[in-house]
Amino acid sequence: MDMDLYQEELIKKISAITPFYIVGGTVRDHLLNRPGKDVDGIIPIPLEELEKHLREWGYHPLKIGAKHQTLSVFQQGQRMDINFFDGDLEADALRRDFTINAVFQDARTGELIDPLQGREDLENKLLRACGNPWERFREDPVRILRMVRFSVQYGMDIEEDTFRSAQSLLPELKHVASERTSEELGRILTLADPAAGIRLLNELGYLTLYLPELVRLQGLAQNRYHTKDAWEHTLQVLANTPPQPILRLAGLFHDLGKWEVASRECYVWGKCWAEDKGYYIGEYRILGRQLHRYHGDCVEVHGTRLDHYPQVIQVKRIRKDPSCRRGFEWVRDGKRHFLGHEKESGRLTRQILARFRLAMVLGKEGEGGEKDLLWLIENHMSGTLSFIAELRGEGTALQLNQKMRQFVWEKGWDGRSYRLTRVDQLLELWRADFYGGKKREPKEEQIFEELLEKLHQTNKAVQKRHQELEWGELEKFAQEHKIKGREWGDFKESLRKTRVVSVDWIPLTTGFLEKEYKHFKGRNYAKRERE
Repeated sequence: MDMDLYQEELIKKISAITPFYIVGGTVRDHLLNRPGKDVDGIIPIPLEELEKHLREWGYHPLKIGAKHQTLSVFQQGQRMDINFFDGDLEADALRRDFTINAVFQDARTGELIDPLQGREDLENKLLRACGNPWERFREDPVRILRMVRFSVQYGMDIEEDTFRSAQSLLPELKHVASERTSEELGRILTLADPAAGIRLLNELGYLTLYLPELVRLQGLAQNRYHTKDAWEHTLQVLANTPPQPILRLAGLFHDLGKWEVASRECYVWGKCWAEDKGYYIGEYRILGRQLHRYHGDCVEVHGTRLDHYPQVIQVKRIRKDPSCRRGFEWVRDGKRHFLGHEKESGRLTRQILARFRLAMVLGKEGEGGEKDLLWLIENHMSGTLSFIAELRGEGTALQLNQKMRQFVWEKGWDGRSYRLTRVDQLLELWRADFYGGKKREPKEEQIFEELLEKLHQTNKAVQKRHQELEWGELEKFAQEHKIKGREWGDFKESLRKTRVVSVDWIPLTTGFLEKEYKHFKGRNYAKRERE
């Protein structure tokens, strides 16, 4: 069994004073020829007695848990958890979650003890609860999520009674600390095949109870360019993302809003009027910008009628209609639209975040928190919208270079620092979405990959340019011109963007600063006039 020297040494010392049985994932992974890390063991003597010995040997154990205490030893990035048992291995096995985790190894002899035939289940790729499955899930409902994870991770079928018992006890997860369920969801999402985990959660009925926003995407038809409905597209995007929690969650939630805004092209005619802070034409509520300009007028609206809110029409174009026609008409072969779905996806994700504790999953390894997740979701269409011409093979190299620098700066600069990782994550999400089920020609894919590679390079170049900025001449200029307070901050921000985004290096000469300050004051004056 693969162990670190410190683990082997510690087990040898413990085994000299009491029987010690290694159990759980350590034995399971050894039988599957998979590398293990932490060690779980059980002893038939009180933990207080072992703790005394450990301290005498120079270890610093911690007691964890209130009802069922565990003695944990941390060293060299490894962990060993030790629990008490009354000497009856079969009784101990029946209290565990699944038979594959109820195989014991005697640390003294190396003998495997398998009271519930866990080795046979491993060989047959069958996931089965220990003893009465209903009782096992009732004891700890989080085992339901562990069941999903193990099934996908090890490619195992779930035994029928185990699956049915898990289904019947799904509502019990409502009473479990959200930190625990969130952690298990994070583990499922970072599996090699996260889409399989989501499909199994759906089959189990978990999504209906706890993530209904996802279930609604099933069968939601997209436009004619897509080969998959919104549900299958989402699972494909999820599968396309690297195994970072923030990207997996962004892939899973990026299109939640499509159900809310799904619509089809239409025309509506009639008088536009305002009521209760909204605008209406006949029975339809009209959503659009600057509708106050048309209050009281007869209009023609070319818009989209929402699938699931049929009394609502989003405006694409609106104009006055002197004929004062009235009525509604579908556009023949009209397009499917999901206008504004990015923002709606962000709104729904906020609701989900309030139900879970995904911050503890997102906070790992500096990958970003909830705010960054929401930002990725709400900006996931920005690449396509910004470079739609280039994706069609249009535009010049010089225009593209400047456009890319502008794009990565706007996405990477948060007002205080340039965030290279956030831009890279956005580009990875874009790639996952791009290959999520649309009809593509090989030439389109080649153009996309070349564009994405250039954006990654531009991202690094802009970060480097920003790190090289020097402000000595600017501070001298500011003192001479008595630029202070907010004006100083705004002028510095304007210069920062100009110098970083520019294709050519711009030195901070007096002439350049004079010119930029003049433009800056002119822009500010025009802005105040507009306000």
